[in-house]
Amino acid sequence: MFALLVDARLAAKLSDLPLVGDRISPDHDLGITGVKAVIASDALTADQVKALNEHISRLDGTHPRFPEETRGRALVALDYEWGGEKRTPVMFRLADAKPAGDHENEAPAPKLLNAATDVRAAAAPAAAWVTLDRSFGPLYLRRLGASYQDQKVWLLCDATVHAGPLELGVDGLGLGIAMDGKDFTPSGRLDGLSLSFRKPPLEISGAFVNKPVAADSPYDRLIEGSALIRTPSAAFGAIGAYEHLRTGTQSMFLYAELGAAFGGPPAFRVTAVKAGFGYNSDLRVPTIDQVAGFPLLRGLAGAGEGTPPEPLDVLKELTEGTDGAPAWVTPHEGNIWLALGLNADVFEIVHCKALAFAEFGPDDLVVGLLGSAKAQFPDPEKKLGEPYAGVELDISAVYRRSADMLAVDARLAPDSFLLDRSVHLTGGAALRLWFGGSDHPGDFVFTIGGYHPRYSPPAHYPRADPVGVDWTSGSELTVKGTGYFALTPSAVMAGGRLDLRYDGSWAKARVDIGFDALVEWAPFHYEVDVWAEVTAQVWLLFGWSGEASLGARLSVWGPSFGGTAHVKVLGISIPIDFGEPKAGPAPIGWEQFRTLLPQRPLTLAPVDGLHPDHATAARRTEPAGSGSGTWTATADGFAFTVGSAFPASALKINGVDETGDNPAKIDIRPMGKAGLDVTLSVTLEEETEDGHWRQLPADRRQDWNVSIHSVPQPAALWGAGKADDTLSADPFAHGLVSGARIAVPAPRLPEAAASSRSGRLDHAPLLPEGILPLDPGADPAGVRGEREEAAGTGALRVDTPEQTALRKTALAALAAAGYPLDAAPELDRYAREAAFSSPPLRLVHS
Repeated sequence: MFALLVDARLAAKLSDLPLVGDRISPDHDLGITGVKAVIASDALTADQVKALNEHISRLDGTHPRFPEETRGRALVALDYEWGGEKRTPVMFRLADAKPAGDHENEAPAPKLLNAATDVRAAAAPAAAWVTLDRSFGPLYLRRLGASYQDQKVWLLCDATVHAGPLELGVDGLGLGIAMDGKDFTPSGRLDGLSLSFRKPPLEISGAFVNKPVAADSPYDRLIEGSALIRTPSAAFGAIGAYEHLRTGTQSMFLYAELGAAFGGPPAFRVTAVKAGFGYNSDLRVPTIDQVAGFPLLRGLAGAGEGTPPEPLDVLKELTEGTDGAPAWVTPHEGNIWLALGLNADVFEIVHCKALAFAEFGPDDLVVGLLGSAKAQFPDPEKKLGEPYAGVELDISAVYRRSADMLAVDARLAPDSFLLDRSVHLTGGAALRLWFGGSDHPGDFVFTIGGYHPRYSPPAHYPRADPVGVDWTSGSELTVKGTGYFALTPSAVMAGGRLDLRYDGSWAKARVDIGFDALVEWAPFHYEVDVWAEVTAQVWLLFGWSGEASLGARLSVWGPSFGGTAHVKVLGISIPIDFGEPKAGPAPIGWEQFRTLLPQRPLTLAPVDGLHPDHATAARRTEPAGSGSGTWTATADGFAFTVGSAFPASALKINGVDETGDNPAKIDIRPMGKAGLDVTLSVTLEEETEDGHWRQLPADRRQDWNVSIHSVPQPAALWGAGKADDTLSADPFAHGLVSGARIAVPAPRLPEAAASSRSGRLDHAPLLPEGILPLDPGADPAGVRGEREEAAGTGALRVDTPEQTALRKTALAALAAAGYPLDAAPELDRYAREAAFSSPPLRLVHS
C-alpha cells in the first residue's frame, strides 16, 4: 500500500522545438516550469484517498489530486507559463478516467482525449489539450497538449507555419522530458511535415516523414517525402529528402516529373519533363546494365508501362538502395548535381527517355547523358495485331574530369526481338576516349560487338556483347549469328559468323559460315579469313552414322598478297597455296616513317609569365599567319615547354643529363629498330654586352627548374618487336621522354639594395639665371600622397583630385615654357600599361 506525490522543477520552452522554435519570440514564448504527479496503489480505500487529497488541497493549489474512482492510476499536471505569466496546469491521466475539474483561469479546462484503457496496454497514452489559437508571426499554434510515453512526459503542439498561400503543418511536434530523475534536459520530436499551397491556378500538397535514425547512423535528422504540384493542364510528381549529418553537414535533393500532353509534331512529341537537384549530395552514375532501372531515368510515372511505381518506393530506392545495390543518392559535402530530362515519342512509334546530368565537386566534374529508346512494330497501343519486332536500346555517355575520359556505351535489352519473340537480338557497343590527364592519354577505342579473336584488348578497354541474333525453334532448329567491329590506334577489325544447327530424331546437321578481318598500319598489313562448313549425320538401324563434312576456308594476307585455301571433303583437308608466302611486312625507311610524324615534330611554347603586351606586339610587328619568333615575358614566373613527337631516351640541358639513372631505350617498330639512344638537347644562352650569345654559365644554370614530361607513346610506332609481330596487350610504350617544362629563376634584389626612405634629395646647382632653383633644405610643399598601410607595407596614393589638379598645372606650365610632355595628369596611361605577374615591390617598414 503506497501513495506518492512527485513535484519536479524543470525548464523547457516552445522555442526549443525543432523547425519552428526560431519563429517564437521571447515575449510570446511558452515554457514548462514543472511536472507534478500523484499515484496510489489500488489497495487504498476511498476514505484514505479523500484524506490524502485534503492534505494536497492545503498546498499551493496546483498539485493534482489522487483519483478516487480509479485508484492505482497516475495523474500528471504540467505547470506552464505563457508570456511570463503562470497558467492553469495541464492535467492528464495515464489510464482511463474522467477529466479533471474546471479551473478558474483564463485558459480553458483541459480535455482528456484518447485515454488508454490500461497503462500497460500498447495503445497510445492519454493526452490533454489546451486550445490556444494564437499566432506568432507566420507560426500559428492551435493547441498545446501533454502526454506520457516512453518514460517521458511530452509537451505536444498542433501548429502550422503560414507564408502567404503556403501552409506548412507539423505532425508529432513536441518536447520530451525524461522522468528517470537523471536528466531533465528536454529532447525535441518531429514525426513529419505537411505542405499545402493553394493559389489558383497552382496547387501543391505534400507530406514528409521524419524517419527515425539508429544510434550508429551518420544522420541525426532525416526527413523524406513526396509532393504533388497541380495546374489545370499538368501535374508534377516530386520526391525529396533532407539529411542532417552528425558532423553538422546538411544535404538535400529534389526530383520532380511533369507528365502532360505537350503536343507537337508527330515526329517528336514530348510526354514528360523531369528535373533533379542535389546539394551536398552525390549521384551514383549507373553502368550500362543499370540504365534501364535507374530511378531518375525511369521516373515516377512509369511512362504508362504497367503499374507506376509509388513515389515513396522510388525515394527509398534512391536513398537506401536495394538488396545487393547501394543507394543512388548519398550525402557528400561540397558536391552539387543537376539533372534535366524528358520523355518523348518519335513518329508515335519510338518511345524515348533521356536524362542529362552534371555533378560539380571540389575534386571532380562529371557530365553525362543517360537514355533509353523502345519501339515495337506495330505499336501495341494501336491494336493492329501482335508485334513482329521490338527493340529496346540503352545508352550511357559520361565524362569524368578526374579520369579525363569519355565513356559511351550502348546495349540492346535482352527482350529485343525480330519477326518473333523467340528471335532474340543481342549486342552492345562502346566508345572510350582518354585525354591528356588520364592514365592512358591519347588512347581510344570504338567497338561494336567485340574484337578479333587473335586480338588481346588491354585491360582498360571495354568489353561489348557480340551483336547478333539467337533463335530457337522448338527443340530441333537453332540459329545464332554474331558480328563485331572495332577501331583502335593500331588496328581496325571486323567479323561475323552464322551458326545453324538441326537436331532431329533421324538426322543432325550443322552449317557454320563466317569471316574475320584484321588490318594494321604503320606499316600496313592485313589478314582476312573466310570459311564455310557443312556437317551432317543420320540415324541408322544400329545407331548414328559417322559425321560427314564438306567445307572450305580461305585465308589471305598482304602485302605482298598471298594466301591459302583449304577444301575439306569427308574429313580430308586439301590445302591450296597461292601468291606470296605469309610473311610480315618489311621494315620501312626513315623517309617513309617521318611521314607518320607531325609536320613540326619539335614544339616550343610559353606556359607561364608571358607579358600581356606580347599578343598586341606580335600583331603589330609580324605579318598575318607567321609565328612569333620572340616572346615578350615578365621577369617573374616565366616558364616554357619543349615537346617532341619523336620520343627520347634522355634529356640534356646545356650538355648536362637531366634524365637520371637507367634511361629508357627507344624502339621504332615500323622500322624494325630497337634499343636506340636518342637525346633531346636544349641549349640555354644569354646575350653578352657586345651583342653576342653564349651558353649560360653552369653556376647560373643550376637555379633553373626542369621537369621532364613522359607521355605514353603508341606501341604501334614505338613498341618493341618487328612490324609483323602481334601487338602486346598494352598499346603504349612507357617511360620515354616526350618533352620538358623549364622555368627561369625568380628575380632577386641586389644585395646592396637599400630603402629609398633612407635617401636624400640631391641636385646639381643651376646658374643664377636658372628658372627652377631647388633648395635641398626646404620643406616639401603642395599636396602630399595619402598613405595606405597594409600588412607591414606602406604605399602612397597619388590619384586624388588635388594631386591630379597640381599635375595638370605643372604640365601646362612646362608646355608654355616650350617643354610639352606626352603625359596625362590622371595617370591613365600608366594604369593601362601597368602589368605585374606578382604584386609590385613594396618597402617593408617596422
